[in-house]
Amino acid sequence: MLTKKELLDGFGQIKIESDTLVVHTSYKSLGGVEGGVDTVIDVMQELAGKDGTVMFPAFNFQSWTETHYFDVMETPSKMGMITEQARLRPNAKRTPHPIYSFSVLGPRADEFSKADDVEAYGPNSAFALFHKLNATLISIGLDFNNTFSMHHYIEYNAGCDYRRVKEFGGVYMGYDRVPQIKKYSMFVRNNDRVKTYIVPGMNDLLHAGVIKEIQVGEAKVHHMTANEFFDNMTPIVREHPEKLHYIEEPKY
Repeated sequence: MLTKKELLDGFGQIKIESDTLVVHTSYKSLGGVEGGVDTVIDVMQELAGKDGTVMFPAFNFQSWTETHYFDVMETPSKMGMITEQARLRPNAKRTPHPIYSFSVLGPRADEFSKADDVEAYGPNSAFALFHKLNATLISIGLDFNNTFSMHHYIEYNAGCDYRRVKEFGGVYMGYDRVPQIKKYSMFVRNNDRVKTYIVPGMNDLLHAGVIKEIQVGEAKVHHMTANEFFDNMTPIVREHPEKLHYIEEPKY
């Protein structure tokens, strides 16, 4: 079982270059932690510093696209144990988008809770805000095809031709507790034959030193800054999109 000190020493290898962290997590990949998921959240907050802000994805794809209902205070995260526990913390705020929301802890929580954009990756989105802040992106124990969701924001801004904006409507319950009929969109694949597979592109960034890799407990941990990711992934989207997706052959 990893102690809090061992986690702090392990994650302390990461050079933090801003006051905002965006953390994607697999709790089980660490191999056991004393104090459980709360210890991991506490460590991330200490890593960010007393003036730092930590964000955990609290995505829920089914709530808005299938049941057409979202409650910013009650709809659970579907991104793992750590993200749900972070959402439930009394001082957490959630970004508004009903599909791609983040639970936010720290001084910028209120600022992020107002980052409302109809389009998940638009100029007023949470993604745009943490890009502006050059957040440090951390991925704990996840393979490249299931982490660093900012890559879709980069595809959106680079104008990729294998995804499109699709709008979904539903009943939205915000912090004012007044239900409203609203519309939000997500950046979906053009069709079911388009398969997301970003591993080749991410491996290019790893081999180039853009993505850094460390070991914490049993987990491989990857990290980089938002600016590094945006600046180095954008040319891949535009010049080598085959490294980020493939087209499945039709089945007859």
